[in-house]
Amino acid sequence: MKKLLLSLLAIVAFNGLQAQGVFKIGAVAGIPTADAADISNFMLGADVYYMFESEDAIVNFGPTVGIRNYFGDEISPGISIDDGTFLPIGGAARLTLFGVLTGGVDAGYAVGISDFLDGGFYFRPLVGIDILDILELNASYETVLDAATWGNINVGLLLAL
Repeated sequence: MKKLLLSLLAIVAFNGLQAQGVFKIGAVAGIPTADAADISNFMLGADVYYMFESEDAIVNFGPTVGIRNYFGDEISPGISIDDGTFLPIGGAARLTLFGVLTGGVDAGYAVGISDFLDGGFYFRPLVGIDILDILELNASYETVLDAATWGNINVGLLLAL
């Protein structure tokens, strides 16, 4: 019930936003850290952003939603862990320097999609560099504070539409 309520709240909050901006979609791959490193050996994810942007703005912001899947590991012969999946919902802020370098943070709540996950605070500081006008390469450390700390160090590509 809590997951459904948070999802509906995010949809209602982001539905009324109307301003000039750009949609961005991206993919990330990472190596689990913290408690996640004990039960997972790889993470894949995807993100969607709507950034309120202006050509002259140094700081841009907007809502974001994504998905993260931590692939379960075999912890001993015959005993394997299920995949852990989160749905991070939050806000993003980006600082652009020299029109090429980007730094910023995503923060919000990550809803636990897997049965054994409750969800928790989501935080992702990142740095990036524009390769083309529409493509960004970024690196980040990401953490979700569930009953355990689900963290990862990742790299990703972000495409502006």
